[in-house]
Amino acid sequence: MKNIKYLLILSIIILLTGCTNYRELNSIAITTAISVDYNINTNEYNLITQVVNSVNKQDTSSSNEPTFLNFTSTSNSLSEGLSKIVLESPRRLYTNQTQIIILSKDIIENKLDEVLDYFIRNPEIRGEILVLLAPDKEDLKGITIQTLLDNLSSSNIVSSLKESEKEGYTTLITLNDLADLYLNPYKEIILPTLSVEGNINEADEEENKTSTNYKGTVKIGPLAIFKDTKYLTSLSFEESKYLNIIRNKLDSTIITIPYNEGYISFELYNIITKYKPNIKNNIINLSITGRAKTYEIITNTDIEDKENVKDIQNYFNNYIKEKIFNTFTNIRTNYNTDIFNFRDIYYKDNPKYLKKNYNNWYEETYSNLILNINTKIDLYEKGKIKEEIDYVKENR
Repeated sequence: MKNIKYLLILSIIILLTGCTNYRELNSIAITTAISVDYNINTNEYNLITQVVNSVNKQDTSSSNEPTFLNFTSTSNSLSEGLSKIVLESPRRLYTNQTQIIILSKDIIENKLDEVLDYFIRNPEIRGEILVLLAPDKEDLKGITIQTLLDNLSSSNIVSSLKESEKEGYTTLITLNDLADLYLNPYKEIILPTLSVEGNINEADEEENKTSTNYKGTVKIGPLAIFKDTKYLTSLSFEESKYLNIIRNKLDSTIITIPYNEGYISFELYNIITKYKPNIKNNIINLSITGRAKTYEIITNTDIEDKENVKDIQNYFNNYIKEKIFNTFTNIRTNYNTDIFNFRDIYYKDNPKYLKKNYNNWYEETYSNLILNINTKIDLYEKGKIKEEIDYVKENR
């Protein structure tokens, strides 16, 4: 009798088990990238999607097929625009595999709330998708460029973006990150950028993959900064690097300093920035720690001399300190935007104070804020493996 009950329960479980939202692979178009622009004059969205070409590569008759296809659409809403792609594509877009979303300046300044609302509410869109800014309209076509190293231009952009982030030239911003920057009243938006270089009309052809010299390519640019969703500028690569240090978004990088009629390049590791606000005196204390080893030395200085090494370390720390201060001063003076999140730091330290002074943050508090910088980056190795091992043993 018990066995019959168990079989009955098992049968019910099997009957109730199934898949929701199930679709056959040959009925969907796997989307890996989306570019979104907004036309202020016509009040329309202009969309470009990158879709994986699912043609069987083992079929010799299709060996020259491109690895991906692009579809475009124009509509008054995002949902309608993406659904209208079926007029050109016989398959419905499947956006769960989307890697990147590229937004124009007009989107950020005019329609960011609607774009975020659509993508975040869409159950197929993941919050970990990377978001980039296209400073120019042509840059939105970056996902149409054929590349040699990656089958999909979206994968090529993601790989380049992550490598640039490792070097400190940019920072990764996901869809969730952008939503936080937009919805948090104490933060300002920053975004990594990309640019299209070369002939875009030739670069989107399959032949672009067979040439050692690309007709056109996509390059990762420096960080773009905003104030109240208004685009201000794209920083230099150097400014982006030091901004990342201030924001505690840089772990390792290479920095070259002029020294004694030559130069020294340092490879930095484990860079950590800590904040200690002194709200009463309107001061932010930055403490920056890390390690560095010499990467390249073109100077007359004898680096075997311990006193010279000590002088180099002091000079290097002062150099970093000056660069950080100059980056902060330049951005505050020329653009008056708090992309450093100091307002958010004040809020977390003393919510009552910031709520009381929120409306005059830029006019009074931020414009008079004092930034104290303390750098302690230890030079632990001068290019020899033994010295690096000895340093690690002594500082465990």
